[in-house]
Amino acid sequence: MSKYTSEFKLDVINHYLSTGDGYKTTAELYDLQYHSIRKWVCAFNIHGLSSLTKRYTSYTSDFKLSVLQYMDQHQFSINQAAAHFNIPSPSTIAVWQKLYNEDGLAALQAKPKGRAPMPKPFKPFTPTNKPVTQMTPDELMQELEYRRMETDYLKKLEALAQQKHLASKNKSK
Repeated sequence: MSKYTSEFKLDVINHYLSTGDGYKTTAELYDLQYHSIRKWVCAFNIHGLSSLTKRYTSYTSDFKLSVLQYMDQHQFSINQAAAHFNIPSPSTIAVWQKLYNEDGLAALQAKPKGRAPMPKPFKPFTPTNKPVTQMTPDELMQELEYRRMETDYLKKLEALAQQKHLASKNKSK
């Protein structure tokens, strides 16, 4: 939810436009920052009531690039561009500009959102009793890997048992 409702913003804008008070006087009256009022009035003058409503928007990289190019061609400030393109927050354009200056067009691409998908559960290999001649190369590789791990495990187990036996022999001496 936005901090200020559309109705409140409209009241502030109407007060500013009808009374002739400046941004700072209106800001003091409504206990706001004058930049907010300036931004609301500018957007309202260009886009009307639709500029006051909350929007959940994702922008394409082409749109982001066109905004930056338009700003460059027409010597618009970030605030003017936000008002012209009906972008609620000028800081959004500032972020685009920074990304574009650092990494180019690739940085303006949308990033994947949300949590990464869960990895597929590990499926342990179970040896089959198929004859070797009927196995696929992939199955043969899995079988070989399984047999090697099994051999390594048994060797380690035997080495640990021997080590334990030697330790108990040395202790008894």
